[in-house]
Amino acid sequence: MGRIGFWQLLLDDKLSYWEAQRINEAHDAADIAQAHAYDAANASAQVGNRVAMLSREVVMLRTALTVLTQTLKDTKVVDEQLLDARLEAAMEEAFPRPAPQAPAIPAAQMQITCLRCRKKVAAGTTIMTAEGPVCERPCGP
Repeated sequence: MGRIGFWQLLLDDKLSYWEAQRINEAHDAADIAQAHAYDAANASAQVGNRVAMLSREVVMLRTALTVLTQTLKDTKVVDEQLLDARLEAAMEEAFPRPAPQAPAIPAAQMQITCLRCRKKVAAGTTIMTAEGPVCERPCGP
């Protein structure tokens, strides 16, 4: 249903001013939502185009690098093992290995301080309240 105009409101006995106003507000909201959806689809298409362009560029760079290294190796300008070692070292430097992470402590072994009794208790035996963690069992004095 489209917007309700003045003459339609005036000539339609079954339609009140408030209903027409609500219908027009809903129509405006639908137009805004449709514009946002169009903008999101357009932005998504632009991102897709950019990703495709960057993918092609990566392929071109990879090809150029392969040709250059093969040319250097074939003409014996650079020692093959030395070039491979330098490339591997540069890759390691560019993408370092992530540091090993400490194993996560299970919640049952973690110690938390109860806000009521101020004792350290296992995290599995606490309840989170608006004030913070408290013991499940009644706290002693």
